[in-house]
Amino acid sequence: MLAGHDHDERPGDPSAMSDQFVDELFAKLHADQQEALTKAATATHARERIAGAAGIWWEEFCRIVEDKVNAWNVKAAAGAHVSWTKNPTGSVRLWHRSVEAELRLAEARVVMTGRVGETRPRESPFIEFHETRGTVNAILADNTATSPAAAAEHLLGPIFTRAFAG
Repeated sequence: MLAGHDHDERPGDPSAMSDQFVDELFAKLHADQQEALTKAATATHARERIAGAAGIWWEEFCRIVEDKVNAWNVKAAAGAHVSWTKNPTGSVRLWHRSVEAELRLAEARVVMTGRVGETRPRESPFIEFHETRGTVNAILADNTATSPAAAAEHLLGPIFTRAFAG
């Protein structure tokens, strides 16, 4: 036995060796690792639920925007026609000579790039999707967007107003 060494070397099977400190530390680290894996899986599932709900919401929003733009254009006010395009990438673009907006679904948000008059286009979040108590909510300008229709009206009001003014 060596000086300061509390036990003899143990020949034989290393799996039979045990140390309370090592056992407790290993158990704690293993439990922490399992908890982290569980949290990561839960977060992944939440992101998938939010993305799924956002996709459904986005499709409804795009349909409503298109319908409202078509209804606006039927009014045929001189110079107030607003054009609408849905791109192969899924983004939508609305424009008039005095105003322009392009919106796209980007994971858990709808991002808008827009300009008014001669200003340079700028990008900003338009809608953010969050899950609260198992329900996915769309948040629009610090308020809950009660529906895709409410969000479409929030978007189109200023565009139609600017187009009408020329």
